[in-house]
Amino acid sequence: MFYVLLDLAIALMVLIPLALIAYKKNLLTKSGLVAAFVVGLGVWMLASWAWFLIFLAFFMVTALFTHYKYQKKRSLGAAQDKSGARGWRNVMANGILPLSFVLFGFILIALGEGWDAFGRTVVGMGILFIPLPVMGITFAAFLGALATHCADTLATEIGLLNPTPPRLITKPWETVPAGTSGGVSLMGEIATILGSLLIGGTAALLAAPFWYSLIGAPPLFELINFAPVTMVLVALFGGLVGCTIDSLFGATIQGHWRCQVCNKKTEKKVHCGEAADYLRGNRFFDNNMVNLVSGLIGALAAIWLYLTLLGIGFA
Repeated sequence: MFYVLLDLAIALMVLIPLALIAYKKNLLTKSGLVAAFVVGLGVWMLASWAWFLIFLAFFMVTALFTHYKYQKKRSLGAAQDKSGARGWRNVMANGILPLSFVLFGFILIALGEGWDAFGRTVVGMGILFIPLPVMGITFAAFLGALATHCADTLATEIGLLNPTPPRLITKPWETVPAGTSGGVSLMGEIATILGSLLIGGTAALLAAPFWYSLIGAPPLFELINFAPVTMVLVALFGGLVGCTIDSLFGATIQGHWRCQVCNKKTEKKVHCGEAADYLRGNRFFDNNMVNLVSGLIGALAAIWLYLTLLGIGFA
């Protein structure tokens, strides 16, 4: 109990200043501050500070690129609302899946056979016995979801600066206005890869062997069946799959509206302070829902690749 309370105290001393700085720098709204604090604390306490660092890398990079050349993006009508500050809906749409996977793994520890059973061997739950590397699966899902969200955000924020109009992913011969859901561009695709590599590279750095000579063990010491290079591959694959699905959903089933004020097509039900007119797609399948579903698919893709590599001895 002492170590749990100590860990909680350290987490609070780190998270509270970070949350306040993010709010002061207009990276978060008040509701976004609370949501980000809850997600960050949950990841830290249910997993470890090293897992939190990966989430922090995602948040900081995506927030910075949201603000990068914000006025130009605003002139295109595709900038984030509230001067780029993330509200609770956006934070939860990007954070709920990684936190849920961490919580799932934590529950399997509690119901299983102790620390060694948490991924390094197998997990048993009474009469139910699960011969799976639970820690590895949990981490792969965590990486896949975060990589998808990071890739999608950077693809949008950097893709908006592409010198030529994007092309619709379902009709590559057709150009669409910058910021259109389902639009893809060269800069956006490069950003997708870089966003995925950011997540995988951060994880690989925290699991690198050189930590043994520095502090005795890597920060991600519990992932003994998950090689650093595999982390990069899993995150890259999950991010690419998830981000592609996000674009496909954006071009097909996501809801689209037309602003009554500026007459622009938008994925938002309210635009320029007025309710927008419905055009097509599912009215309830908005951008946050697309993020959740594509993040889940990216996580499943990451799990598949991890188990495939593990099965052939390359994990």
